[in-house]
Amino acid sequence: MIQSYNKLGYDAYNVSSHDFPGGFKRVRELENSADFPFISANILDSVSQQPLFKPYIIKKVSRKKFGIIGVTSLLKAPIKGAIIGVITESINKYLPEIRKQADYIILLAYLERDDEMEFFTQQLDIDFILVSGTFRYSRNLENKKGMLVARCGNIGKYAGILKFDLKEPDQQLTDISNLMVQMNYAEKRMNSFKDAAQDRPLEEFYAKDPNILRTIKSLETQIQILQDEIQTSKNPITYDLIDLDESIPDSPEIRSMLNDLEKRITQIQSN
Repeated sequence: MIQSYNKLGYDAYNVSSHDFPGGFKRVRELENSADFPFISANILDSVSQQPLFKPYIIKKVSRKKFGIIGVTSLLKAPIKGAIIGVITESINKYLPEIRKQADYIILLAYLERDDEMEFFTQQLDIDFILVSGTFRYSRNLENKKGMLVARCGNIGKYAGILKFDLKEPDQQLTDISNLMVQMNYAEKRMNSFKDAAQDRPLEEFYAKDPNILRTIKSLETQIQILQDEIQTSKNPITYDLIDLDESIPDSPEIRSMLNDLEKRITQIQSN
């Protein structure tokens, strides 16, 4: 997994309470083999109460700086020498110093369901939250007290891509992910009518079906309104959820690694 993350170009890895079946020493070994930092603001040394990993990093992209901080829900089983700090307290401890260094703050949060429900009753100085820990996923961003939340589930079936275009750096970001979802749906429906008509004009092909013509007219109006709103948005943010199915081509290098892994697993099972 770490080799794959290295190939994928990870910037940071949020250590979760489920990463310790091989013990704390094994996690350190994995960290040392990674080309990116392991972070956690609330996995603490049980004696000193200090973080066992970097609580956050600052990542510069072009002319902007991103503060990336990580937290996890409580451990399901005790780990010798480690405790889990209160999530919101651990975050608030570092937010002021991160904000001084970064233009935007991203929280990587591994949250069990109960912790997630409690967490989102809080209002924190955070711009983006990337949530894992439950099966839930979303195809557009959720706005939780001004914090934009993205989810891609916990089963590895989806990849989430968050993009924004800083056309006016001094202005706030505008979430248009829900507009894009509506646009994609409307265009998909419109294309289904066009495919059925093939090369014939829609008015001619559906001349005997006024209900469909009304639907087409409504879709055309909806698409135009959505296009206008999207094009006039300042600093637009979009969120895409990519299904990692057979339509996504394999990376030959990572596919080779997975084939080797499968052979090793088969050998272990046969023994």
